[in-house]
Amino acid sequence: MARDTRTTGGSSPHGDGSAVARTAGFAAAKGAGLIAVAVIVGVLLLQIVDDGSTGPIGNAGDASAATTTTAKKPSSGNTTTTLDLTLTPPKTADQVRVLVLNGGAAAGSAGTLSEALKAKGYTNQEPANDDTATRSGNVVHCRAGLEREASALAVAVGDGTPVEPFPDPAPAHSAAADCVVITGA
Repeated sequence: MARDTRTTGGSSPHGDGSAVARTAGFAAAKGAGLIAVAVIVGVLLLQIVDDGSTGPIGNAGDASAATTTTAKKPSSGNTTTTLDLTLTPPKTADQVRVLVLNGGAAAGSAGTLSEALKAKGYTNQEPANDDTATRSGNVVHCRAGLEREASALAVAVGDGTPVEPFPDPAPAHSAAADCVVITGA
């Protein structure tokens, strides 16, 4: 003889539907939590992966371009999460003060490179010899916070030009410079 395992009066053994309500509420909260984590991970990945080579968001001349993202939880709740991400556009070439130093290249190489960068719009300081460094090849050093500008300057100097952190102590003659390009042998 088979035993009847059905209950009467509802979907839970208690007959009041409370188990279903608890399960649905937990699932909605869990889903909202996963969405929030996904948004945060996405924002962090964009900050880490984006090299800024695609230019600013918004109008090219708008220095106050900002993006606000709002993620809303499904209609079962009243929670709204707002992330305010203010993105500062990179400086244009004419806003970056560049010093070109000769670090072992042929005489006049720093002046030649400085003129080539001026033709590309960079605001250059007078080129000089770097009395402390002799290196092979060119390198770009920019101050902290100018990583996107350093990448653009490295492209302007020439393909394959590495970007390295701004040295400490700072190179000679670089007090007024945002970035220093050293031309090597």
